[in-house]
Amino acid sequence: MKGFRVTLVCPLPRKGFGKSERRCDDEIVQMERYLKEASGQIIVFPEGYIPSDRTGEVEALAKRYKRWIICGSEDQGEKKSLYTLVISPEKGVIQKHMKTALTEGDRNNHAEEGKDISAVDTPFGKIGVILCYEMHFPEVARILGIEGAQVMINTIGTGMWHEQQFDEWTTLAKARAIENRCFTLGTTHFCDPIPMMYAYDPHGKQLGLKRNFEGIMEVDIDTDLIDERDYFRDRNPEAYTKICQK
Repeated sequence: MKGFRVTLVCPLPRKGFGKSERRCDDEIVQMERYLKEASGQIIVFPEGYIPSDRTGEVEALAKRYKRWIICGSEDQGEKKSLYTLVISPEKGVIQKHMKTALTEGDRNNHAEEGKDISAVDTPFGKIGVILCYEMHFPEVARILGIEGAQVMINTIGTGMWHEQQFDEWTTLAKARAIENRCFTLGTTHFCDPIPMMYAYDPHGKQLGLKRNFEGIMEVDIDTDLIDERDYFRDRNPEAYTKICQK
């Protein structure tokens, strides 16, 4: 499909995400409200938006509203797993991307480290998930780009804590778009000093940016903007072996 729309959601956080004076009473009820409001074929929610025991309810919403849902989730057991789900309205969960780059806080919470980075096929083209802190690692986006991802979705846990952090994250998102000639989109919870949503096209043009805003941002994706990926043609993998060394 050449053109489609993605709806980014910056929702009220549930317990455990960021500093906020307001939290949602029930994340599934809140999710359904946003689904009714959104016009995108793909709806994106941030890291850890639902606990894993509510996955079935999200699959049911995807089916009822005929929308693809990309949504952060987590296991609450002894080993805490952080991942993002890609949910088809017809097939339910088709990808569970586990976070491959853990923060110190994740490690202190005994989070399990993911091992796989893969783009996923959808009716809209290939999509890659970049889970929060993974945006800081160009290797993650490059693998997704090599696999043909046309859109990279960054599900982010908390809002930004200061202007420098805000500038860093948006700069990284723009760089990943240019490096991989793809669209990069991201969203946080509505918490902390600077909650945000962003979108960049394959040439680094800003398609949308909202901060300190609870709600949705609609982004139109025109895949005709994805031109020849010269950076892939001109790569020299034999010279890059050091990046695989610890």
